[in-house]
Amino acid sequence: MLEFKKVRENTSLIYFVVVALFVVMRICGACGVFDFMGEYASFVTSLVTQIGLIFLLPVIMFKLLCKKTFKETFKEFNFSKISWKVFLVSFVLGLVVFFLNVYVSSFFFNIISLFGYKQASGGSELPATWWVLILNLVTTAVLPAICEETLHRGMLLSGYTSLGVKRAIIISGVLFGLLHMNIEQVFYAIIIGIFFGYLCAGCNSVYPCMIVHFVNNAMSVIISFGRQKGWAIGNIFSYLSNIFTSNVLLGLLLFFLFLCLLLLLAFELTTFLFKQSIKYNFDKEQKVVKNMILRQNYLNEIESLKTGNVEEPKKEEIVFMNLQDFFKFLTQNEDQIRSEVENYNGKLRNLEIKTKVFMWGAFALSTIITIMTFIWGLLR
Repeated sequence: MLEFKKVRENTSLIYFVVVALFVVMRICGACGVFDFMGEYASFVTSLVTQIGLIFLLPVIMFKLLCKKTFKETFKEFNFSKISWKVFLVSFVLGLVVFFLNVYVSSFFFNIISLFGYKQASGGSELPATWWVLILNLVTTAVLPAICEETLHRGMLLSGYTSLGVKRAIIISGVLFGLLHMNIEQVFYAIIIGIFFGYLCAGCNSVYPCMIVHFVNNAMSVIISFGRQKGWAIGNIFSYLSNIFTSNVLLGLLLFFLFLCLLLLLAFELTTFLFKQSIKYNFDKEQKVVKNMILRQNYLNEIESLKTGNVEEPKKEEIVFMNLQDFFKFLTQNEDQIRSEVENYNGKLRNLEIKTKVFMWGAFALSTIITIMTFIWGLLR
C-alpha cells in the first residue's frame, strides 16, 4: 500500500516539473527567445519539448525516484504487446476519431467565437514540400503520439490507478487537455484524452492509444498539405460544408446521420479492440503459466536423478482454461470480487498532501496559460 502511495507522489511531482518547464518553454516562445533559429524554430522546439521534456524526463525521473529499471518502468507505463488485429483496428479507429474530432473541435470553437474570440492568423510560411511534410508528420503526429501517450496514458494513468480506474482516466484526460495550453484545443483534447484513457485501460496497453493518436494528428497534417498542393483531399471539408449548407434541412439531416454513423463505428471498433485484447492477454498469460509448469517439471526430473530416486516424478496435466469459463467464474463471484477490490482501493484513495499539492499545481499552471490564450484571442 505504501508503494502505491509513493508512486502517486512521484507521479505528481514528475508531472508538475514537466508542466512547469513546459510553461517556461511556452513563455520563451511567446517572447521570441527562439526566433534566432529562423523558420525552423517551431520544429526544433517541438523536438526538444516532445523528446526531452515529455518523454525522456518523466521516464528517467520515474526510474530514479521509484528505483526501477527501464524495463520495469516501461512495463509500469502499460507498454504491453498487442496483436496484429488490434494494431489494424486501432488504425481504422484513428480515422473515425479524426472525423469525430472535427465535429467536436468545430462545436467548441463556435462557442468561444460567440464571446469574441478570434483565431490566430498565419501559420507556417514554409513551402509545401515533401521535406516539410515529413517534418510536420514527425513533430505533429509521430512524436506527440509516442511522447504524450507515454506521459499521460503511461505514467499518469498507471500512477493514479490506485485511486480507482475511473478517477485515473478522468484526471489523466483533463490534464492531457490542459497541457495543450490552448483554448482552441483544450475542450476536444480533454474528451479525446478521457477516451484514450478508457482505451488504454480496456486494452491494457498504451499502444492502441499511440496508433489512434498518430492517425488523428497525421490526418490533419496530410489534409493541410493537400490543401496547399490543391489536392482533392485538401478540400474534403469544403465539399462536405457545401453539401451541408446547400439545403438547410437536408444538411442538418446528413450532419446528424454522419455523426451517428461515426459514433456507432467508434463504439463497435472499441468493443472489438477490448475483446481482442482480453483474448490476447489471456492466452499470453496462460502460456507463461504453462512454461513455468514445464520448467518446474523439468527441474523435478533433474532433482530426482541427483537424489537417486528411481520413481518417475508425477507430472501434472496442463490444461488451458477457456476464456468463457473464466468469465463465468468472474460472473459467479462478481459480488465478492468487487467487494474485496473496493475495500482494498478504499484504503488507497486518500490523497497525500504532496500528491495534492503537485497535482493541483500542475492543474493550476496549465489552466492559467489556457485562460491567457483565450484572453489573447479576445484582444486580437
